[in-house]
Amino acid sequence: MSQNIIEYLRESSINNLFSANGFNTAWPTWKTKINSLAPTPTQHQILALGDSLKEIFYTTNMSSSRSQSDVSGGGANWEALVCWYLNLCLIGRRTVVIKHSKKLIPEPISNAITVNYGSFISNTESDLIALTFPNKANYTIDKESICISDTNGTTVPLHKIKNSKYNLLPVLNALAAEDFKEIEIHIIQCKTNWNDNAQIPMLWDMIYSAKAFRSGITIGREGYSIVDAKAFTYSFVTVPTVKLDKIASTSVAVQRVRNITGGNYWGLPTKSGIASSIKEMLDRNLRTGETVNHLSTIKNEISKLSADYTYFRLL
Repeated sequence: MSQNIIEYLRESSINNLFSANGFNTAWPTWKTKINSLAPTPTQHQILALGDSLKEIFYTTNMSSSRSQSDVSGGGANWEALVCWYLNLCLIGRRTVVIKHSKKLIPEPISNAITVNYGSFISNTESDLIALTFPNKANYTIDKESICISDTNGTTVPLHKIKNSKYNLLPVLNALAAEDFKEIEIHIIQCKTNWNDNAQIPMLWDMIYSAKAFRSGITIGREGYSIVDAKAFTYSFVTVPTVKLDKIASTSVAVQRVRNITGGNYWGLPTKSGIASSIKEMLDRNLRTGETVNHLSTIKNEISKLSADYTYFRLL
């Protein structure tokens, strides 16, 4: 099957989600709920899943008393569900969402988002990273036809010698190094509990938004920085697990993420002054991967869910 490197990266990203025991175990229950919400499915039903992600997530989160391991596992599952949903809405576009993984994120991107405090190197709590690649031949042709050299000028082999698997990360590293200034980087931090965690994305967004620091804090390394990327945003996505009647536009948790660069979202319909539905992130931050809107690309690709996109395990 012919497949460009963007869609191969998307497939690898989704397969990586299913390789985690928590997500794989929860999936049959989530799938039943998703199928009830999108029985056809149509492009409108798929996009609207963003308004119901909390409901979907809660079908496997019914316990009222949770241990720390439950909280941790629930957080990982929420990240994965958000990643799955966004990628489903991005099929046929040049944007891919990746749950943080060294084997899938190009090194120039990882270097660009690194925060240096003196000689100490720190990476952001980037649960998910969305990358929008440029509209250039290497991203649209069959991945087997790519010909690119690494930073040393050596042609990157397309397959590993040991097992003949596609050499995804080295190819991505070379592409990202060559086209870094044309790539968009969008960090998406996901948390189940809004009240306990709102200060974390607020502070990270402050760091990334700052123009300069008095102390020895810098952003980026190895010659790459977010200031050189085509675009950069930092977003916050919550379930939330807190009772909704405790969230108001004046709540401290809401105020902390009100002006975050990429916006704050939840797995519910948009509520003015509090949070936007996660589906709104697509139009706000992840729109440039095609000339038409997301409904159009989903409509164009939806017939392939039973063929090219079986890895979503939706049907």
